[in-house]
Amino acid sequence: MDNKTVVNQDLGSQQTSVNPVINSSTEVNPVVLGKATEISNGTVILDNYRIKEKLSNSGEADLFLCEKDGKNYVIKFYRREKAIKSEVVEAIKSIKSPYVAQIVDSGKYEDKLYEILPYYKNGSLQGKTFSYEQLRDKIIPSINEALRVLHNCSAHIIHKDIKPSNIMMLDDGNVALIDFGISSNLRDGKTMLVTETGMTPEYSAPEAIRNLFLIESDYYSFGITIYELFCGHTPYYNLSTDDFIRYSSVQQLPFPDNMPKQLKDLIIALTYNDLKNRNDKNNPNRRWTYEEVDNWCKGKTYVLPGEGVAEAPQWKQIPYKINHQEYYSVRELVPALAENWEEGKKHLFRGLLSGYFKQFDPEMAGYVLDAEDEAAVTNPNEDYIFFKLLYRMDPDFKAFCWKEKRYNNIVDLGKEMLDSLWNNQKQDNDFWNEILQNNLLSEYFNLIGTSNKDLNDAVRALESAYMYKKNNKDQKTLIYFKMAYLLSGVKEFRIAQRSFSDIPALADYMKELLDKSFEDFETFCRKLINETDNLDPQFEGWLTALGKSNEIKQWKDNIKNI
Repeated sequence: MDNKTVVNQDLGSQQTSVNPVINSSTEVNPVVLGKATEISNGTVILDNYRIKEKLSNSGEADLFLCEKDGKNYVIKFYRREKAIKSEVVEAIKSIKSPYVAQIVDSGKYEDKLYEILPYYKNGSLQGKTFSYEQLRDKIIPSINEALRVLHNCSAHIIHKDIKPSNIMMLDDGNVALIDFGISSNLRDGKTMLVTETGMTPEYSAPEAIRNLFLIESDYYSFGITIYELFCGHTPYYNLSTDDFIRYSSVQQLPFPDNMPKQLKDLIIALTYNDLKNRNDKNNPNRRWTYEEVDNWCKGKTYVLPGEGVAEAPQWKQIPYKINHQEYYSVRELVPALAENWEEGKKHLFRGLLSGYFKQFDPEMAGYVLDAEDEAAVTNPNEDYIFFKLLYRMDPDFKAFCWKEKRYNNIVDLGKEMLDSLWNNQKQDNDFWNEILQNNLLSEYFNLIGTSNKDLNDAVRALESAYMYKKNNKDQKTLIYFKMAYLLSGVKEFRIAQRSFSDIPALADYMKELLDKSFEDFETFCRKLINETDNLDPQFEGWLTALGKSNEIKQWKDNIKNI
């Protein structure tokens, strides 16, 4: 890697085409943005920098191409007051690294704070994809070095917005990190920061969504960025921002089949959620940071976070066997037990599991013995006991499993439900009934440790409603649709061989029908609201998913009073 740093003629003007739902621009929270900066070409800033042309508006700032002594630069005028933290600016100015964009100068022009930055003619990484080799040899080492410099500088800067649009391509294939507008510094030896400054949610670590920022938070965003640079989209590209925040903390990332195992392992390690061991460098069960990434780039192997138990000698000497297969860690064993449900229950209730763990893991043996004790009561629900044990054995196990059914994540369950409901397939109704009757969803979220209160409350409300209305066919169907929309995050409504993504689209179609034929309009309306003034279950479930519960209740109250 050399020291050549040369920004993007289209800086900030492109939107990532692979993600039609989540906006990749920085979300600023909660601040007031000022008006756009308008400066005529030829204006001179700081007596040296002549404005050549406006490049773009990036939401929180306006970017202009300028020239000094025959060399191009970019001036970034912020629309926010207090947009640039002085301690961050001074620290960045002192950094001399090809992988961190230097703040050449800064100041104030007509009450607008600005920074003068290098001009990167090759543009950002936004919308681009790279091979495994390009990522391993150039891009990942560059970003890792940039983060090392930021985190270890005098101000201990956390970038807080690592994403492809904030990474610029250099002539030699390496990259440089830009945009420190929302960056913060750790003060007085602290290792974490609580702040409400903005971020881009789809790249943000679970703790960052709760306004807690650590050095590890930048590495989580690094992992999501690597994923996008290989796949062309982020892991949750088909979810809205609200649904991403709702589900990101309870799912494993969905990896494509063509991703090399080494790259997948790196991303898993960078996006590991559990931070309780982050300060114990001897504990492998923590999110990777600079040293681990550096060694990964050099080809060294590590135990992945969450798989530290795989190195325990007892597993190497005495692997656990089920259906003639050997397993060498809890992370390997738990999915095997779930996939072989009936056989797994036999191993549990015949004492084989507890007998195995008693040899070397008292804590795991305790979990299994508790399950055995729970099954000793009259008429135990052995499936439910086994279900709970799987997640207690491995808190990182996020697949949803019940009997013969297994889903990689809860979203997949919701999408399958929705497809079955749309196609009027009823073969899975008994399965859904068991989920609701046994309160499996609320127990699942409790066991995997989701902290999303809104999601937990919505799931419990569905389970409670089911117990009261399970004998009412239409109400059961409504609960199915609500459950499917809630879990899947899908906002599509299908009726009369048509699909609608939002209420305005439905309203436009109904207006077209009314303009053509009142009879057709009335027929369509009866598909939404029947003659007894009950909403179609899918229609009501869809409106609920769009956040219209209060409007539905008000409409029903008005109908009763007519």
